[in-house]
Amino acid sequence: MRNSVLLSSDLQSVILVDTKQNEQRLAIGKRGVLLSVLGTDICASEVPAELDGYLRNLLKQKDPFYEFEVAGAESSQLCITYNDVNNTVFIIGITDIDVGFAGPTQVPDASTSVFAVRLKANPAIGLTSPNAILVRLEGGIGTQKYIRFYHLPVD
Repeated sequence: MRNSVLLSSDLQSVILVDTKQNEQRLAIGKRGVLLSVLGTDICASEVPAELDGYLRNLLKQKDPFYEFEVAGAESSQLCITYNDVNNTVFIIGITDIDVGFAGPTQVPDASTSVFAVRLKANPAIGLTSPNAILVRLEGGIGTQKYIRFYHLPVD
């Protein structure tokens, strides 16, 4: 599972799994987490306070490319995985799963959303990716909460 990004079961953080170091749990509930590529390894970092203004301005012009409703998490599955051969992050959201399945069952296409984001056009060229993915939990008290994914340029 080297170079994997997992969503915690409480939907409050992402975990970067790397066999070279210990688990890295990163909170998505405040400013979010940035996913990028350094060489052919995925990197993840919580957004520091110093980037608040910059991200706020950048997000005014951006819509999330995917959002996952947190309230339905008991009958849903969200997976973030990274393929280091082609520097692509795959985000797979499955909603309305019947938890009573007794055997192998194919999930209907209507219940599945899959997004692939290639962070570098060629894994062997360039040190860093020209884009990043911002993952964060959004929504206020008493309102619906979503895990939202934004594709952002790295300047």
